[in-house]
Amino acid sequence: MSRISVVLAASIVTASLFLAGCERPKAKGMEPPPPGPIPVTLADVKTGDLPAILQATGQTQAFNTVQIYSRVNGYLKKRNYTEGAKVSEGDTLFTIDPSDLTNARDSAKAALMQAEANHENAKAVLARIKPLAEANAASKQELDNAIANERGTAAAVASAKAAYSQAELNLGYTSIKAPVSGFVDKSKVDIGTYIAAGANGLLTTVYQTDPMYVNFSFSENERLFFQNSLASGKLVAPKDGKYEVELTLGDGSVLNKTGTISFTAPFFDSVTGTMSYRATFKNSDGKLAPGQFVRVKVKGLEWKNSLFVPQKAVLTSDKGKFVYVVEKNNTVSVKPVQIGEWIGANVVVAGGLNVGDKIAVDGLVKLRPGAPVTPSTAK
Repeated sequence: MSRISVVLAASIVTASLFLAGCERPKAKGMEPPPPGPIPVTLADVKTGDLPAILQATGQTQAFNTVQIYSRVNGYLKKRNYTEGAKVSEGDTLFTIDPSDLTNARDSAKAALMQAEANHENAKAVLARIKPLAEANAASKQELDNAIANERGTAAAVASAKAAYSQAELNLGYTSIKAPVSGFVDKSKVDIGTYIAAGANGLLTTVYQTDPMYVNFSFSENERLFFQNSLASGKLVAPKDGKYEVELTLGDGSVLNKTGTISFTAPFFDSVTGTMSYRATFKNSDGKLAPGQFVRVKVKGLEWKNSLFVPQKAVLTSDKGKFVYVVEKNNTVSVKPVQIGEWIGANVVVAGGLNVGDKIAVDGLVKLRPGAPVTPSTAK
């Protein structure tokens, strides 16, 4: 090692020892002080009457879903509507070539005319035979034959009239009309196709969307919970028995009208374990379409004398929901709670707390069981 290197190394060591000697030893009792009481805001556990809102996922359904079939055979001549458009009751949707049925109608009319002529002749013969029979100038057998012929031709007229009426009906069925107002699906058949009458020849479907149904359901546990709450008096049903149904659409907006419950299933679905309900909504503005998923809120029930706390005071751990209760010595303890419905900024407490308990509603992140706090009352 060169002399210069030795001198440099000695200088570095000397400097290090000097800096180390400049550090003052820590005096006893100079460690960072422990954290003081944590400021928290208090809220009292209160009791009162709160609206009860039942929530479920629902799906819209057309008020009527009418499948359109032909009632007569024939070639499809024309489609008279725009697929997917709205139609009114009585609008012509399809036209079937009426040629064959026109001929059938004309033939039935001719048969009716022939039957009427035969009946007129039979009546005239009977009119001549009657006085002759009364004067013993004609036999009773001739009279009986004339009466039978008149009655037979009268029956033939009635039959011909029915056949002619049916032929006219069949001709009218070549114009296939919308039975209800609503939106019509695309056509299932092409122009020129031979259409057979009956259930095997679906032409299209018309969906009546005003009013609109909304189907939803509650689980067995949910229904039993509310049944028991009603039986105990904790939950009170509306006096008139009418519930108001509110819808939240897929974009988060609330529908500008409410509906009413129009159907309750008499039994639970054995597959899903749920009970079905149906609400009816007016839909003249067309804001609802069949098949939409919506959030359903059923209003009208009320919780009586229920415990409730602010929502923000309720925390969640791997063991469930809990709150921090502020004890008389200004320390906090953890209280597991069973919560019910969330209503606005509050939540119903089903168990774990008592009226008058004081709970912390802010500063919760810093709290630990037994931590000292400096409580203040919310303004």
